[in-house]
Amino acid sequence: MGGAVLGTGPEVVPSAGPAAPAADLAPETWPVLDLLVTLLVFVAVVLMAWLAARWLMRRLYGPGASGGGRVRVVERVPLEPRRTLFLVEAGERLLLIGATERDIRVLAEFRRDELPAPPAVERKTFLEVLKSIGRR
Repeated sequence: MGGAVLGTGPEVVPSAGPAAPAADLAPETWPVLDLLVTLLVFVAVVLMAWLAARWLMRRLYGPGASGGGRVRVVERVPLEPRRTLFLVEAGERLLLIGATERDIRVLAEFRRDELPAPPAVERKTFLEVLKSIGRR
């Protein structure tokens, strides 16, 4: 048989020097890193979608987003997860409205001058709150 004889001894490959740091990672860890990056991107996208939806809902349905200016929610007090009181300004009148998951009722009606002014609330800046926590 007239075939060529391939190498009969072990072949020696010259060394390229010390391996690069990325080559120190085992090949099995690359899929884990890919998964971690994918997970972080997914969490970032979900967080951005949540923030955008929250901003949009406040913009459309928040107390400051009254359409024509004739009806405005002055105050909202949640009583339970599915029961809420609303103080609604409609023209010159204030309505105290109770809302449940199945019913909405007008509980009382006032003129603006019949209702006392809300108590003054002392508001602290974020820096003042941090300083007061640091003193404890």
